[in-house]
Amino acid sequence: MVFNGLLRFRIIRSKQIKEIALSGGHDQLQLDKKQTLLTIQQLPPWYDPNPFVLSGYRPESRSYYRSFASWLYCHNETGNIYSHLIPGILLLSFQGILYEYIRTKHENLSNFDWSIVSLQLLTASICLLTSTTYHTLLNHSAAVAHRWLQLDYIGIIALILGDFISGLHFGFYCNPQLKYFYWSLILAFSSATAVALLSPQFRAPEWRSFRLASFICTGLSAFAPIGHACVLWGVPYLWKIGVQYYLLEGLFLIIGCYFWERRVPESLYPGAFDIWGHSHTIWHVFVTFSIGAHVMGLLYGLEYSYSQAQCR
Repeated sequence: MVFNGLLRFRIIRSKQIKEIALSGGHDQLQLDKKQTLLTIQQLPPWYDPNPFVLSGYRPESRSYYRSFASWLYCHNETGNIYSHLIPGILLLSFQGILYEYIRTKHENLSNFDWSIVSLQLLTASICLLTSTTYHTLLNHSAAVAHRWLQLDYIGIIALILGDFISGLHFGFYCNPQLKYFYWSLILAFSSATAVALLSPQFRAPEWRSFRLASFICTGLSAFAPIGHACVLWGVPYLWKIGVQYYLLEGLFLIIGCYFWERRVPESLYPGAFDIWGHSHTIWHVFVTFSIGAHVMGLLYGLEYSYSQAQCR
């Protein structure tokens, strides 16, 4: 009987030690994999959920490790994370390949021209990876989620700046005065947008449409230099510098904004798109498409600048 009692004690104690080790982090990953997901009614008060995504929410983690460990199981931010994580990493990896490709076609590629292309790829990567981190840490705590939301806004503004700077560089390749003028203009617009978005009074959910409109208006300012170039050199010049790809970029963003703002399709079928296919993931996909379209336009403009532009 004593032996049986000791044996039971050792078995129970062994289980307790294993649980302590797990909670200490040695096999924390297994715990996080089995983490219970919450419904929208179970969320903490600070959380700002999509009212049509009814389940699949991660509990408040209060841990960077646990939030990043959620990359390894499915929840309603999985699509948002990977739809920007994968292209963000690919863009960073793409820099060296793209440089070698351009150099094989144009051995006289200047360091400054390449730095403009590289800047666009870098700002796009920053935007995508900042977004990835924000969606990863969205369940950490109110303070961390808000901090990374602000960084997410800054990442979007960085992408807008990178797009404008690179597009204007090759669009006005032979007219540096106009290029610098429009660079200054977009820098001023982007700074004003940043101040508005980072202001505490615009954090509330009811300002959601305003935040979206701020980005859209900043993006629509691209029509000013496009129209200016059209007046100076005509429509054929616009096609030569890749404006058709920039228009496609804008179309992708408009379509993505529609899904994001209208919360389609989950607003039509609440609860049916909790994990996969909800509007924010669709928005992410169209943002990625828009970046690809911009890179194509950039390469088109660079090709024209190095092969046909009269100023060279």
